[in-house]
Amino acid sequence: MVMQREVLEKFVREKFPDRDEEIMSKFVQFHSSLLEENQKVNLISRQTLAQDIWTKHFLDSILCVDKLELTDQRILDLGTGGGLPGIPLKIIFPDIKLYLLDSKTKKIKAVKKILKKLDFSDCFTIVSRLEELDERWDGYFDVIVCRSVRIESRYREKLMNLLSASGYLLLYKSKQLDDVWQFENRTIHNVDHPAVGTRKMVIIKKVSEGCMYG
Repeated sequence: MVMQREVLEKFVREKFPDRDEEIMSKFVQFHSSLLEENQKVNLISRQTLAQDIWTKHFLDSILCVDKLELTDQRILDLGTGGGLPGIPLKIIFPDIKLYLLDSKTKKIKAVKKILKKLDFSDCFTIVSRLEELDERWDGYFDVIVCRSVRIESRYREKLMNLLSASGYLLLYKSKQLDDVWQFENRTIHNVDHPAVGTRKMVIIKKVSEGCMYG
């Protein structure tokens, strides 16, 4: 029987043969810290088996790496929860500046503890609802990632305002894409994996001023 950790290890080894040990070491640390903090604060479903975290959360977060080049980019992880997908992306792309946003203070406190254990630099946390995020952040982020959260139409303009001129949204989706059609300039990539199932990565580029959203 193939263990879920081995599935992640295989993926990492194939994609990053020169860094696989370094990357897996960080994922092992993250796995341990996430389990520890999840006992205190509900960051991910407590019904999720520890072995399934390797694929259900970690592998799922990095299936899109072939479609991205995030070096030195400013990334906002919207509704980060337990640091997903932001922390896995930081493990893969250590040069990014990562901002983890959640409206729940207790979740952000737990994420801060995880970040400290991982000894990351250029990682920042924000406690706020998206709609209440200060306008000083407008135009700041190169990429906004959002996993397993439906994008309501009322947040569309706010998200676009937060992006830099060449920025884009990265939405993690399965079969339901009903919230995707509201955006123009979208590209949908199939990144299905046997251990994860149907998975699509939707890249939505910022719409120029004067253009209407879809």
